Amino acid sequence: MKIMNVGYDYRHPSGFCINRPYGSGDYLLLIIKTEAFFTIDGKRCAVQPGSAIIFKKGSPQIYSAADREYVNDWIHFDMDEAEEAFVSSLGVPFDTIIPLYNVSELLGFIKNIFFEMYSRNLRKEAAMKRYFELILLKLSENMDQKSAEREHLYYEAFCHLRNEIRLVPQKHWTVDEISKEMNLSRSYVQHLYKLFFGTSIISDIQSHRMEHAKYLLSATDMTVNAVSLSCGYDNGVHFMRVFKGITGMTPSAFRNAFRVSPNEMKQSKSRPPFSI
Repeated sequence: MKIMNVGYDYRHPSGFCINRPYGSGDYLLLIIKTEAFFTIDGKRCAVQPGSAIIFKKGSPQIYSAADREYVNDWIHFDMDEAEEAFVSSLGVPFDTIIPLYNVSELLGFIKNIFFEMYSRNLRKEAAMKRYFELILLKLSENMDQKSAEREHLYYEAFCHLRNEIRLVPQKHWTVDEISKEMNLSRSYVQHLYKLFFGTSIISDIQSHRMEHAKYLLSATDMTVNAVSLSCGYDNGVHFMRVFKGITGMTPSAFRNAFRVSPNEMKQSKSRPPFSI
């Protein structure tokens, strides 16, 4: 398998639309982070955040934003017939919307592929291939998952909540405010969040903020203080302390180690396909 290009946390305005009746010339994996409209087998349908799709080479790629900003992760890749048969043997369908029960794990692998692509690691091609194979295996596990929690009355609402936490890290999220918005007790909200996602709300908020901070530090020229504010930290010193405690590096050291140079990004954007 050959990774052609990768995008992490790409944001597009509400009028965003892709219409490729003959595909993009390769295979395309999308992790959909906001509500969108997809046309599959000639039928237009609404797709919820926390879903995935793998477009087969040559398949139409027709999708658009709903009534708000559209956000996704994507990987353009190529493979031979034997590799395509391997994907099919895993039970992972092509050209089909796949609801995900653990999207954060997949996003972590895509983020790693993104960093590898722009790194100077001698074995980055092999590393990207291994991460991608893990994505396929996790998609296969997702197809087999029969989770009773997904049938819970509040599961969909909590999935939307988690998606908002991921998309709006700068918001001052608190358990009390979340409980008030969901009209549930503080203890019950914490219990359900842990049941559904295997982590606490506070830990998840911090995790998503740190992932967003890593992305901004590596792919933008924003100052550390601006990154801090964009991740929901009014106190830059507190942000730096939390960031170093989790990554073992200061924000500046992380940027120096993983910076994607403007020239590298420009070259990537000139290498189609890119703007997905």
